[in-house]
Amino acid sequence: MNVNNPMAVLRDMAEEKLTETTCALGAVQQKLQEAVDQREQLYLYEQEYHSSLRQGMAGGMSVADLVNHQMFILSLNQVVKQHESHVSSCEKVVDKTKDKWIQKKQRLNAFETLINRREMAQALVESRQEQKLMDEFAQRAGQQREML
Repeated sequence: MNVNNPMAVLRDMAEEKLTETTCALGAVQQKLQEAVDQREQLYLYEQEYHSSLRQGMAGGMSVADLVNHQMFILSLNQVVKQHESHVSSCEKVVDKTKDKWIQKKQRLNAFETLINRREMAQALVESRQEQKLMDEFAQRAGQQREML
């Protein structure tokens, strides 16, 4: 494709934007995965602390320790809720970036389709011109045979 062709330039620009959006999508997906992993770690920590509290209560825990455990569990619950909000916002960012990626991909596909159609139309014109030349050559050859 000719670099001076405006469609090729637009397609190249669309391809660059798609590449940028792909990188951005990868980055936000990685942040989401990290947030999900952290959420799982918080859940595990919360379960371990609940288990520790149950074992302590069964083994005869002091009132002060019981209150401290319960206060810590309440604080941990708040952290888990806040982190759920963080995971949710990360998911929204990923969804928006996916939508943006889809738009960029569709734009690139549109330019590629237009370029392909133009190339096909150009090839058809060239094929018709070639056929016309062949027909003229055959006609001249036939006329020359008749003259002989």
